[in-house]
Amino acid sequence: MSGGDGDGDGSGGSDDGRGGGGVAGAPVRLRRFTVMVCRGPTCGEARGSAALTARLHEMVSLRGLEAQVSVLEETCFGHCLRGPNVLVYDTDEASGRRVYGPESLTASAVLYNRMTISDLEKVVERHLVGGMVVRPFLNRPPARDP
Repeated sequence: MSGGDGDGDGSGGSDDGRGGGGVAGAPVRLRRFTVMVCRGPTCGEARGSAALTARLHEMVSLRGLEAQVSVLEETCFGHCLRGPNVLVYDTDEASGRRVYGPESLTASAVLYNRMTISDLEKVVERHLVGGMVVRPFLNRPPARDP
């Protein structure tokens, strides 16, 4: 009996963020992500989301992820005091479904809060490349502007 049967014992079969997963010799399907950066009036220039968007475009290009990662801007996610907010979801899973909100049907959608350039670099490396959600950046407490 071989390990790596994906039975949850940690010996194999884990999702590395690149999809595919199972049959030897089968083509590996790379996961595609959509990343939406909030550009609303509070998250926008007031908290530097334009710089986040620009840096995200740079990082995607430098890592050669253009075919896997789409970068978009959104007006508002409704979490202004936790901004800038960045929403990441599996593009193929969404496929026309509602991605964010109370009736969201996209299980992979993750909203990162109070993002900085440094945080964004970790999200690119761990989530977009590695396929793992960066939990410390979720549900951060609201910030008060000076």
